[in-house]
Amino acid sequence: MDKTKNIFSGILNTGRSWFSKSTSLSGAQPSTSGIETNRPIIIIGSGYGAAVAALRLCEAGKKVLILEMGVDWAKSGIKYSSLLKPGKSAAWLKNKTIAPFMNIFPLRPFTGALDRFSFKNIDIWVGRGVGGGSIVNGGMAVIPKKSYFKEIFPSLDAEKFYNFYFPLASQELKVNGIDEQFLKDCPYYKYTRVGESEARNAGFKTVRVPNVYDFKYMEKEYKNEVPRSALNAEVIYGNNYGKNSLDKTYLEKALATGNLEILELHCADAITRNDDNSYSINVRQLNTLGKTVADKTFHCTKLVLGAGTMGTLKLLLHSQASNNFPLDPSVGKNWGNNGNFMTGRNWVKPFSGGTGAQQSTIPVGGVDNWDDDEHPFFTEIAPLPLGMDVATALYLLINRVDKKGLVGHDKASGRLVLEWDKSHTLKMKANANYFVRKMNRANGGTRSRLLFRNGFGANICYHPLGGCVLAESTNLYGKLKGHDNLYVVDGSLIPGTIGVNPLMTITAIAEYCIENLIQQGEL
Repeated sequence: MDKTKNIFSGILNTGRSWFSKSTSLSGAQPSTSGIETNRPIIIIGSGYGAAVAALRLCEAGKKVLILEMGVDWAKSGIKYSSLLKPGKSAAWLKNKTIAPFMNIFPLRPFTGALDRFSFKNIDIWVGRGVGGGSIVNGGMAVIPKKSYFKEIFPSLDAEKFYNFYFPLASQELKVNGIDEQFLKDCPYYKYTRVGESEARNAGFKTVRVPNVYDFKYMEKEYKNEVPRSALNAEVIYGNNYGKNSLDKTYLEKALATGNLEILELHCADAITRNDDNSYSINVRQLNTLGKTVADKTFHCTKLVLGAGTMGTLKLLLHSQASNNFPLDPSVGKNWGNNGNFMTGRNWVKPFSGGTGAQQSTIPVGGVDNWDDDEHPFFTEIAPLPLGMDVATALYLLINRVDKKGLVGHDKASGRLVLEWDKSHTLKMKANANYFVRKMNRANGGTRSRLLFRNGFGANICYHPLGGCVLAESTNLYGKLKGHDNLYVVDGSLIPGTIGVNPLMTITAIAEYCIENLIQQGEL
């Protein structure tokens, strides 16, 4: 193995600079097999938990390699596309857009920024690229209710999280809030003003939601002083400007230490645990057409999984099926959709400008009904930037998940299977129906059957959580049970629900886990 390592070290040690050219590998090229290399620490994925792990390990003087299956968009020179003009970033190797609705746009297959896991009763959207889900989400930086956090994580010190880890995450992610006067005056936020006013008319409590998008930049884009992004219908296919995605925060700081190497378009397929408790990873290097241009094996002493909930579960369960990879029986259990349930209302103020023809893609308003014993939920007042006023209000409800799902693996197809049906979302649907009916009674309007079947989007999930739960499948710090050198740091640690958009919680838990693992000499 040492001989093989020496042969190929010259290739691999060129690292980020060489592999950043791989986005041009779009032609048919022969596959190269048998490339092997050793690294002390490998992180799979580059989303929130992975980025936290990379920065803290690099700051501790550790050499770290990240394997990311998507494109390094910042290095590629390829612009993110808008919702109204989908391009290369719009979908992962699809010939048609895959947004939650209005998929009328054809595409040429490309390793785009947005991907989707499709199951019988639910579709799950995920990010692809350096920065993971931070590339394609709305950036809502919401901290969960402390009482609910304590309920979900009874073994954690909630006071330390709310006094230290959440503020740390907020600082590192560059969380900020919109200026209230700008919100009042900006025509791109009419949908928020209408949504909040109607919610209050219906007796609901509204809240201002912070974000990782730079609102000072947004004020300049509104004045046409800088290129537009949030005001140019950019969000789920990536934001070219303004948004502090992870490549501009944690990962940028980690790279600045000189201790981080990122290999893009490297898809990890399976893990093998070696006799000395190290790990070997089977990896395919892809071109931007999704074709394999090299088969590689990476070896490491320490392995950190941060591929996102679905990516981590797919890798673990596939490895178990193909390599007899040892897993605790709890892996795959306690999965949930974070209570995601979409709905909407039509005929919202149709004779007074509706919800606005132009809409910012960055949400800043919410409805907090969490303290209602019968109908607890948090609702994002979501944008619907179609380039015209459709007098439609869009909402993403986040509910409790009282009945959890189960993620498994079908060996024959190599695909994940998910036990999840209407019984898991009955209470969510009841909450959505209660919310819409109360809004319509107070303000007029109808349930939005134009966007969703019968007005309810039960099959839409942006926030998959769980399946490798902290203190169940792992120890208290994310170390996988039955393993000495494998750690999990992403949303799979959260047992299916956290009550709000989860990026802040994933980041804070990763900070907690990595801090303790480093202090204990684990990493």
